[in-house]
Amino acid sequence: MPSCHELVAIIMLVAACGSDTETPQPPSECETSILTYENFGEPFMLDWCRGCHAEGVPADMRQDAPLALNFDDLGTIRDVAPMISLNATGTTPTMPPAAGPSPEERLLLAEWLACGAP
Repeated sequence: MPSCHELVAIIMLVAACGSDTETPQPPSECETSILTYENFGEPFMLDWCRGCHAEGVPADMRQDAPLALNFDDLGTIRDVAPMISLNATGTTPTMPPAAGPSPEERLLLAEWLACGAP
């Protein structure tokens, strides 16, 4: 029978090595998300954003949207994703300025942006 010191050494060795049966972690929201630019991002931007934030929209029809802030392509959207998220999905969304998407659509936007706007 092992001594008390030997048992402590064995327990410490097993603890240091870890376990092959680690508790599995649930998949992250991004690992299970089905949202893509094609099936969500582009239609959302077209419906809710590009009426003001598109290169072809004349200055007098942009509702004060900055001329240089356009969501015509995925690269630009990714570049300003934190700003879009803050203004369109924050606790008090300010975009779009009139009406806008449902709370559920805003949650989907937040998910899509948080996952890197794939």
